[in-house]
Amino acid sequence: MSASNLSRRIAPLLILCACDSYGDAPSLSRRSPQLQPGRQVPDVSEQEAIGEVRTRISRVSPGFRQLTRSQSPDIVFKDEEETGADRVMTRRLADRLQRLARLVDAEWNDVHLRVTEAWDEQGEHGSESAHYEARAADLTTSDLDPAKLGRLGYLAVQAGFDWVYFEDRAHVHASVRR
Repeated sequence: MSASNLSRRIAPLLILCACDSYGDAPSLSRRSPQLQPGRQVPDVSEQEAIGEVRTRISRVSPGFRQLTRSQSPDIVFKDEEETGADRVMTRRLADRLQRLARLVDAEWNDVHLRVTEAWDEQGEHGSESAHYEARAADLTTSDLDPAKLGRLGYLAVQAGFDWVYFEDRAHVHASVRR
């Protein structure tokens, strides 16, 4: 086999091995295993990354029947509203949260992923928030350690979220396409 044929066969394998995230997740360099405060991946607006928010889903809207309720024992849900709304989400969001929960469990002993907000039925976010379509989640770790948030953001990118934003020292915001 010639050198050019060999390199054509090996190149795709090298690219696959160099990937540092699940499937269609945006990439983040392994040289910076943390997101910095105020940084987002990919470096575009949330709407560019996940698409526009079309409507607010309510419990009586047809879109509500398309949502799922996460029963994951690996995720801590804050549920400050005491309505279970933080467990309500799209299937894509639930899948990415479960992937992230596994990464968090592998990263830290006795620390779990914590969702402080997912679907927003009370109008607490800006008018274009993906929380209204149950496509976004605000995240911390169960031990509430703000020093872990940069790494949590990095792990969220690895888990395949379509947009991840280290919003502030209180949480990481992550969202998915429709």
